[in-house]
Amino acid sequence: MFVKLHSLSFNSIFHKCKTMKQFKEAHTQLVVNGLTHPSPSLRPIISFAALDPSGDIDYALLLLLHQPSIPPLLFLFNTVIRGLARAAGDRPAFLTTSLLVFNRMAELNLAPNNFTFNFLLHGCSNCGAFDLGRQFHAMLVKKFFYMDVFVRNSVIQFYSVCGKLDDARCVFDESDELDVVSWNSIINGYVRNGDISEALNLFGKMPKRSDVSWNSVLGGLVKFGFLDNAYRLFMEMPRRTLVSWVIMVSGHAQNGHPKEALALFREMLSLDQKPNSAVLVSVLSACSQLGALDHGNWVYSYIQKEHLMIDSILSAALIDMYAKCGSIGLAMQVFKSSKVKGVSTYTAAISGLAMNGHGKEALQLFERMKDQGISPDSVSYLAVLCACSHEGWVDKGFHYFNSMFDVYGIRPELDHCACMVDLLGRAGLLQEAESFITSMPIKPDSAIWGALLGACRLHGNAEMGQRVGHMLIKYDKYHDGRYVLLSNIYAESMKGEDAEEVRKTMRKRKIMRVPGYSLIEVDGAVHEFLAGDRSHEKTER
Repeated sequence: MFVKLHSLSFNSIFHKCKTMKQFKEAHTQLVVNGLTHPSPSLRPIISFAALDPSGDIDYALLLLLHQPSIPPLLFLFNTVIRGLARAAGDRPAFLTTSLLVFNRMAELNLAPNNFTFNFLLHGCSNCGAFDLGRQFHAMLVKKFFYMDVFVRNSVIQFYSVCGKLDDARCVFDESDELDVVSWNSIINGYVRNGDISEALNLFGKMPKRSDVSWNSVLGGLVKFGFLDNAYRLFMEMPRRTLVSWVIMVSGHAQNGHPKEALALFREMLSLDQKPNSAVLVSVLSACSQLGALDHGNWVYSYIQKEHLMIDSILSAALIDMYAKCGSIGLAMQVFKSSKVKGVSTYTAAISGLAMNGHGKEALQLFERMKDQGISPDSVSYLAVLCACSHEGWVDKGFHYFNSMFDVYGIRPELDHCACMVDLLGRAGLLQEAESFITSMPIKPDSAIWGALLGACRLHGNAEMGQRVGHMLIKYDKYHDGRYVLLSNIYAESMKGEDAEEVRKTMRKRKIMRVPGYSLIEVDGAVHEFLAGDRSHEKTER
């Protein structure tokens, strides 16, 4: 057996392995048979353990640091540092571990190279470890690795991610040689930190623009709501990639412009550009906002016709679309037919049942999800609390609210607290709702107090309504809804003079009441109807 194993090179043994389990079994056999470990032979197993998503970074560390028979090899140390840096965003402790590996290199007189510093800076970027990254920058200058364009770009990116744009710009401006990555890094920094004006200024000076350059600026414009500027830039692009279309369609859908999102999608298809899952999710979101069931049906038919894979995210988007369009039956059909049901799929179905008046079924589905071993997240709990609010289940609402942190360690956010205030308000427990607000572990916002104000009007509590209403107007002087609610509360409590005074204040501050509107799909076209407006061509006369 020894001869058979020894006749094979270590590389050929490890190169046959496809999983971490296979690597460990092969390595165990080599150890059991007393075979030595030449450093180059460990490249496959350490690379897989450190870099593969299904690897085991701790095993890579064990092989690197606790095998005295292994002579030091820079490639192996860099590989492990790279793996630790990559994972540091989710587990910041790994950045500390990468520093220990770096110090071990010094103990072994193993000189770092440009790749070492690049990986370390990447880890600092992932964790926002500014002080440590700045120390590595100082080492680079001292060791003259700084002249390497590869590392210089890492330094620019590090400072940009940490929000230190002056430092990033200084490195950029002092560079003798700039490549497209250098320009992209500094432009991304300005985009990421919201300075779109300077990003556009640099973009205009860029000698050669890549697809990444165009999409970076495009994404920044969309992210910060400059949709008109984004569309103009989009039309100027010499090549619109799939990423460009994703940015535009999703950006318009997420910024409350669903009609424009659908128009972009239609244009995309007319140019024979195949949409991916990200585009389709955004299009379905636009359909949800518009209540455009026919459009949503067409998207679902397109997915089926093209035999596109429906993952849990796309499945959730379909369920959400059908639920918000009032077709809960179709929503549940999609849920039942989903082959992969993740937490997002369950949450969409639970929320859909709740908003369509099926609170009991929503809670049953939530419990079934937990029975399947799927842990709920904060969005799941929000859907459950909404179900309890719609049904008026105060005790159940508090049970689920308290279990968020007690069972799953999920800290309630403002949306969860707003649901609880709405639940108590609907049940007429106004004093309890106010006490809940004042005892919240996070500062309540105007939306939470606004929910209490609405409940005051609903249940005729004029004293509390007047107090809360004036507080809200002081908090936000230009929110028309607060004035209208307070005026109505005064009027309904026979205080006409006070109601008129509120309306005078609105006129004095030039606050116009924004009329309500409805979006209705007629023959595949979505129409907007304002409250009280009979001028629309589809209005019955």
